[in-house]
Amino acid sequence: MSNEPSDKLAALTKKLSKKYAESSGFSAYELFPDSVLCDDPLMNELMVSMLLWESSVSHAQKAIEGIQSNLVDLNELRVCTPDELITIFGARMPKCSERVLRVLSVLNTVYNFENSLTLEHLREKNKRDVQAYLTGIDGLPQFVIARVLLIGLGLHAFPLDERIAKNLVSESVLSSGTTLDQQAGQMERLVRASDALATYTLVEHWTQESRTSPRTKKKTSTKSPKGATT
Repeated sequence: MSNEPSDKLAALTKKLSKKYAESSGFSAYELFPDSVLCDDPLMNELMVSMLLWESSVSHAQKAIEGIQSNLVDLNELRVCTPDELITIFGARMPKCSERVLRVLSVLNTVYNFENSLTLEHLREKNKRDVQAYLTGIDGLPQFVIARVLLIGLGLHAFPLDERIAKNLVSESVLSSGTTLDQQAGQMERLVRASDALATYTLVEHWTQESRTSPRTKKKTSTKSPKGATT
C-alpha cells in the first residue's frame, strides 16, 4: 500500500463517497435554505462560513436562529457589541468570544470598503484579485476565504480549519508538522480543481459526523455494594 498523500486521499475519498453518497452539499443555501442571512449570496456564504469555522452545523444553526430572532439584518448585527453578539450566538458556541470579534471586524471592514454589505463585485475579478481582496478583510479566516472562492465563485480552493486538518492528519493525508496555511496549500495541490467541491463536501460531512459522534465511555457496574439498601 502506498504511503503517498495523494494515494491516501484517493482511498479516503473512495470510502467517504460510499458512506455519504446520498448526502447533500455544504453550501450555505443547501445547509440552511430557509435561513438566508443576506440577499447577496456571496455575503451570505461568507457569514455562514464564519459560523461553520472551527464549529459545527448545529452550532451554526443555533447562531442563525439567534440572529433571525433578535436582529433585523446583518447591518444591525454589525453594530452590536461583542457581549450582545455572544448572547445571540450562544456562549457554548466554539471559540465564541474570538468568533464574535472576527465577525464584527469582517462585517465592518466590508461595510467600510463598499458602504454596504455586499461582495457581488468579486464576481467580476480573477482569482488573484479576489484572494487579495478577501485577505485584506481583517479577521477573515483562511477557511472562510476558501469557502467563498470554492462555493461562492467556483474557483479552485480547499476550505481547511483545525478540525478538518486534524481528521486528514489522522488518515496521513496531511502531516502534523506543518502549519494550517501550509496544509491548506497542500490540499489545493492534492485535489484537482474539478474535484475540489466534491472532495471538500465529503470531508466536511466526515468531520461533522466525527465531531458529533458520542465518545465511548467505560462501563461501570450498576450493582449495589454489599450491605447497601436500594
